[in-house]
Amino acid sequence: MIILNVDKVSKSFGYGVLFENISFSLNEGEAISIVGPNGCGKSTLLKMIAGKEKVDSGFINIKKNAKVAYLDQVGSSINDERSVYEFLKDAFADLNDMHKRLKNLENQMNTEVDENEQNKLMIRYCNLIEKFSLNGGYDIDININTVIDGLKIDRGILNKSFNNLSGGEKTLVQLAKALLIKPDLFLLDEPTNHLDIERIEWLEDYIKSFKGAIVIVSHDRYFLDKMSTKILNIDNGKGKIYFANYTKFVEEKQKNFEKQMNDYKLQQNTIKRLEEQIKYFSERGMATNSSSLCDRAHALQTQLDRIKKSAIQKPREQKKINLDFNELKKSSKRVIEIKNLTIKIDENNYILKNVDLHVCAGERVAFIGSNGSGKTSLVKVILQKDNLPFVGDVFVGPSVKIGYLPQIINFPNGEMKLLDYFIDQSGLPEKVARQILSSFQFYKEDVNKRIKNLSGGERVRVKLAELLQHQINTLIFDEPTNHIDIETKEVLEKAISNFDGTFIFISHDRYFINKFADRVIEFKDKNLKSYLGGYDDYKNEKIKERLKN
Repeated sequence: MIILNVDKVSKSFGYGVLFENISFSLNEGEAISIVGPNGCGKSTLLKMIAGKEKVDSGFINIKKNAKVAYLDQVGSSINDERSVYEFLKDAFADLNDMHKRLKNLENQMNTEVDENEQNKLMIRYCNLIEKFSLNGGYDIDININTVIDGLKIDRGILNKSFNNLSGGEKTLVQLAKALLIKPDLFLLDEPTNHLDIERIEWLEDYIKSFKGAIVIVSHDRYFLDKMSTKILNIDNGKGKIYFANYTKFVEEKQKNFEKQMNDYKLQQNTIKRLEEQIKYFSERGMATNSSSLCDRAHALQTQLDRIKKSAIQKPREQKKINLDFNELKKSSKRVIEIKNLTIKIDENNYILKNVDLHVCAGERVAFIGSNGSGKTSLVKVILQKDNLPFVGDVFVGPSVKIGYLPQIINFPNGEMKLLDYFIDQSGLPEKVARQILSSFQFYKEDVNKRIKNLSGGERVRVKLAELLQHQINTLIFDEPTNHIDIETKEVLEKAISNFDGTFIFISHDRYFINKFADRVIEFKDKNLKSYLGGYDDYKNEKIKERLKN
């Protein structure tokens, strides 16, 4: 049964057409992921389906009486003074309405009415209470607790005002509410933002239990692979459907690009050959006053006009950032050695306790674990940042030169213009600084932006541009794929693939971990445990451990 039908939908803004004539449909049990470069209109299309953005032309039809849940990636924009519990209870609108009607019937039955009326009220009450029970009316608290436990939301916040939550807590609570609705149509805009791997995997399993249809916008490629049955790629204002998950879509898109480019080149050769022949026959016909040669030129021109009328468009190549680490080849074989390290919050609270870690030159090591498990704290101890109190031995090789990309990127003076900041940090002349910034997609007036006004993705690009000006042989990245689009991730990955040094990274991006890790370090229960291989290898080992126990 069709849940959603999008028919030739277009959207324009003041600067022109965002996208046009996008069409797709979704049946029960299907999930479509919308992908494309930043600014192509993914979130806008999702808002249009949710009825929060106007449709310029075309139609969006949702099955009658279908329940729709929309998860906005900006959960903190919601204003609600009620408790978190009351906010979550809104997910059960039908049951809440039934509960009110039951209370109303109870009140009526407690008034003095004749026996006949009392019997009628009792029948209505029994019928409604049966319906209330069958629809899970007595399981509301169980369902709320299941979801908040799965998302690891502290039950202590249930009585807090929603408005008093932190931005991260608001995002989690909004996600919990969307899940509790158990919708027929689920609209998800960056659902894995701010979630650790455990939460993401619980979310995947929970969503898969729905029978409805799902529309997803996400930069999490592993999530897209697991959840998608088809992909809508929006590029250059046009939409194309691929009946595949994300990995297969990338393969098919590349094949389509290569075929279209080859067809374009062949057609351009044909056009050039025809133009040369037309010129030859026209000139010879005019010179010799030959009507047959002129006719030949005219026939060729007709053929050329027909080809040009339906000419193959040159496929647009994504303009990519040029990343290449300025690599220092020499490095100590012992890059990092940690023995009996303990990081304390206070006398009775530990972040990590008596842990050991050894990283050799050339290793690619992923740190994984739930939020707050100590990953970033360990990195800060290695880098001697923030003066975290610790006991134990921390050794960094004498010839190790580290390039560090933090999770939260702050700049010393937010009022500085981007160009001035980059010149100040790199020591480069203005012309060279402008060229490098343009290669990181900061063009013309972009370089005059105040540092404080840069988006998360822009901050990452600036920091990478800065980092690449220094000679390094070890990279330490804290959540490097946060806040950047898939195209930028792929360029970053290409640069890392060409880097021969040591790479240590914290990540919840399972796709990225699989691509680079030859060892995974799990942070759990204030301890570290090492697993060889990437994320999938780690998961397989965890399954074996559970079976043994």
